[in-house]
Amino acid sequence: MTRRTKIVIAGVTATAIALGLIAVLITLRGNRTEPAAPTSTTPTPTSSSAETTNLLVYFHRGTPGDPGKVVAVPRSVPRTAAVATAALNELLPGPTAAERADGYWSMFVPGTARSLKSVRMADGVAYVDFRDFRNIIPNASSSFGSTALLAELDTTLRQFPTVKSTVYSFDGDVASFYQWLQLTPPGLGDEAEAVAAARLFLVQYAGMRVVFGGPFHRTGNGLAELVCYPAGPHDDTRPVTTLPTVVSLQRLSDRWAVTGTRADVIQVDTPKSGAVLRSPASVSGRAHVFEGNVTVRVLTDKRAEIGRGFVTGGGDALRPFSGQITFAQPNGGNGWILFVEESAANGDVVLVTAVPVMFAGASEPSATVQS
Repeated sequence: MTRRTKIVIAGVTATAIALGLIAVLITLRGNRTEPAAPTSTTPTPTSSSAETTNLLVYFHRGTPGDPGKVVAVPRSVPRTAAVATAALNELLPGPTAAERADGYWSMFVPGTARSLKSVRMADGVAYVDFRDFRNIIPNASSSFGSTALLAELDTTLRQFPTVKSTVYSFDGDVASFYQWLQLTPPGLGDEAEAVAAARLFLVQYAGMRVVFGGPFHRTGNGLAELVCYPAGPHDDTRPVTTLPTVVSLQRLSDRWAVTGTRADVIQVDTPKSGAVLRSPASVSGRAHVFEGNVTVRVLTDKRAEIGRGFVTGGGDALRPFSGQITFAQPNGGNGWILFVEESAANGDVVLVTAVPVMFAGASEPSATVQS
């Protein structure tokens, strides 16, 4: 066999082998199974606890009565470990339309839905910071409103065993939140507690709708005064500084107590501070108020109004007033007699002179009574 013949045979053999390999590869490729197309990794929503967190929010229900009474309403949210944050975010928009139709109501409304800024836990205290929503729910500064609002917040948070107490703030300012509610801010200094006590008295006893604190100064050992102002009839965010009421305070062992208030345009001669009253009580003094009208209210130390009347001073200058005020005689105890000017624009209390008094027992002879 020649060399050329050997080369030709080798070439044919190589070609045959190559064609055989190609056939095998084609056969294998034709028999291969392709992988399935990828599917979505998003879980199908279910009510299982692995994918949702069930919690409660607390609203009021039915005719407004006890502002501290709230009822639980269930909520289900995407699975989260930040349960306090989730609960507040469910609370802040208020009840749904269906819940409102079913009688639920709240201090919170859709306008407060995105108010939560942060929740921080430390030593059992939940520190909650909000964006300022005072202009959205201004009626929370009343005694009823503040109690109702805190009942919803506190009860919602305290469903969680780690929350033992709460502290709230507006944009990091604790004092502004509690002073808005006419309450003593927790953990603040002595002066802040005095200011809060003064403002709270004017709201709860005198009936001022909104109270702004002004200059504060100490007048002696454990004694102080705070100048307070009402809001204007059309703007709850601005004080009327031409209508000052001075609140006198005394530091007791555990708190500041109001010992009286005075307005320069309502000067009271009788009764004196600490007088023992029996109905009817004689009152006298001088006043320069709108149309001379001074409303006189008699309250127990529990804020129950037991008598009301009117006296007339001056509408153009400080002029004398006198009269007698009849009230339901309690069987002893302490209380207040308030001399009030009300706004001609909307009836709000704008000035008050408050005198602390005691009440004679129902069976005591009238000879023991001072007026």
